[in-house]
This record gives sequence, structure tokens and C-alpha cells, in this order.
Amino acid sequence: MEEKLSADDTELLKVIRIDVLTASPDIFSSEEEKTGKHYAEIPLLNFELENGENFLMTNIPVSIAIEIAKKLNGVESADSRLTVAELIPELCIVERVVIDSVVPYSTAYQASIEIRLEGVTETQRFQMIPSHATLLSLVAGTSIYVSNSVIATHLDDMV
Repeated sequence: MEEKLSADDTELLKVIRIDVLTASPDIFSSEEEKTGKHYAEIPLLNFELENGENFLMTNIPVSIAIEIAKKLNGVESADSRLTVAELIPELCIVERVVIDSVVPYSTAYQASIEIRLEGVTETQRFQMIPSHATLLSLVAGTSIYVSNSVIATHLDDMV
């Protein structure tokens, strides 16, 4: 879904550090001991914000979490084929990524990426899955921001 970039009055906090974490589905009891089934750990992304707070996103796709961890640790792939996150910066300039809303009737976050074609002044905004947008931002070397409204929603959900 494409829309024109407009002025936004929402205060944004810049992400200054990203960590890929994992959590067990049930940290208080071992499901494997009870049922004999093994449950994979769930990838998480922890965003350290410029104001010292942390913003945590859960249920990150494993493949995206692995790619983010590789990028954060400077691990280069021997595969010469481009991923979508590698292709987009080849086609346009990624201005920034903003984790800016919650998908209606869910607890899933949404991110907006702001891009423009080289030599063009008009910026376009597209909505993305935040973990995918995070990977794109890391590949493109652009900043990530989190809106105060998302942080407030996040804090409300934790209470």
C-alpha cells in the first residue's frame, strides 16, 4: 500500500542499538519434560532507544532474526543472489524506517519505510512488517525510529 509522505506530528525516538534475543515459550516450566515435545525458542528484537528506554518486539520470523543477527555481527553471505532487503537499496534510497502503529484488531506492529528514487525529490511511504523493515534499514544503513504512540501502546500492553 503506497501513500504520499505527509508531515507527522508524532514524536519519534531514534533506535541506537538492536539486539536479537530468544525466549522460551514457557519460562516457568519445561514443556518438554511434561509433554515430551520440544518447542523452539521465539526470536525477539530489543531496540534501545535514544532516551534510554527499551522497546521489545516478539514473534520475529526465525529467518529474519537470523539475517538481522548476521548483519549486526558483520557476517557476509557467500551467496551472490540478492534478497529483497538487499535489492530495494539497489533500486532506491531508503530514507528511514519508522515503527509507527499497531495493526487494527491485533497486537502486531506496523512500520513505514520512506523511500525515493535517486534524483527524485518526492518521497513515498510504504507499510511493512517491522522486522522486515528493520532488516532493510540495516542493509541500507538508514535510521530506525519508534513513535511515542507505539511505545505508549506497548507499555499499556505490559501492564
